[in-house]
Amino acid sequence: MQAQREQDPIQAILQIFEQYPIVMFGEVHGCVQEHALLKKLVTSPEFAARVNDVVIEMGNSLYQEVLDRYIAGENVPMEQLRKTWENQVGAPGGNPTPPYHGLLAAVREANQKLPKERRLRILAGDPPIEWERVENRQDIAPFLLFRDEHFASVVRYQVLARRRKALLLMGSLHFQRRDGKPTVIEQQMLTASVKPYMVIAGSDVVGTYDDVDARFVQHPWPWLMEIKGSWLSSLTRRADAPVIGFPAAGNNPALDGTWDQIADAYLFLGPRDKLTQGGEAFDLNGTAYGNELRRRWNILFPKPPNDLPKSDGKERPMFERMPAPPPALPRKPVP
Repeated sequence: MQAQREQDPIQAILQIFEQYPIVMFGEVHGCVQEHALLKKLVTSPEFAARVNDVVIEMGNSLYQEVLDRYIAGENVPMEQLRKTWENQVGAPGGNPTPPYHGLLAAVREANQKLPKERRLRILAGDPPIEWERVENRQDIAPFLLFRDEHFASVVRYQVLARRRKALLLMGSLHFQRRDGKPTVIEQQMLTASVKPYMVIAGSDVVGTYDDVDARFVQHPWPWLMEIKGSWLSSLTRRADAPVIGFPAAGNNPALDGTWDQIADAYLFLGPRDKLTQGGEAFDLNGTAYGNELRRRWNILFPKPPNDLPKSDGKERPMFERMPAPPPALPRKPVP
């Protein structure tokens, strides 16, 4: 990969795989534009020639055999396949639509055109929780707090131990480094003597909602650029913006490291106002899954939500303006 210039993201990632067996892709959950790019990437013949596996966050590994059969082109009933994403630990919100905007179906279709030895495998990275056996918070504790460790174990034993190459898809917060130090997933790969390459995706926001940097849009997007040695390296992350490229939550001016301490490359998906989410209609009211979600919420949350999620199927902004946090109350003088 050539440093310090904007590149076509698909060609750049393909080139990265020539040097690195693992590419960690810190993604924007639900972003329509990002997932369109990912589908184009993983279904390209060049990708299948370089990569063996795609490890996804949004999948309960308890159903790996079901996922394998679906990706291989077998006739898998949707009620079985849905358990892969509906029963994961890390999605208490309850969106019943397939994750990644059709990525699984796209890989399934692309595999039918490839010889068996080159077909991609999709690996579910979330812990194998059996929700029907969860009755209290103690039952979920062995799974909820160890999601990253389990994801890393899938990579270790299903990818690295088999000398395969993989694209890892997980929310950016799970991957990006803290003060230049690797988090759990990257550290476990380094311990296994494998150095991964990390890409973080986002917008042109570099602070609060209105803090956008005009340099992002000087080149047609989407583009990918190596951070070290480029103008991206001098950008700083706000302490109240845990993920780079996302709007900060409030007005905290404290800084938390430069971008080159966080990742190897940045994928600029597009300006803040051009990115969207949604696009699929659903309503969980009156459904068995909706009732099950309420049961899980009562276990997970001290104050469970009142309303089940639903969508009219329309796309909406990925980043909406958040209300400013209330000002801090003045301290009363100590008598």
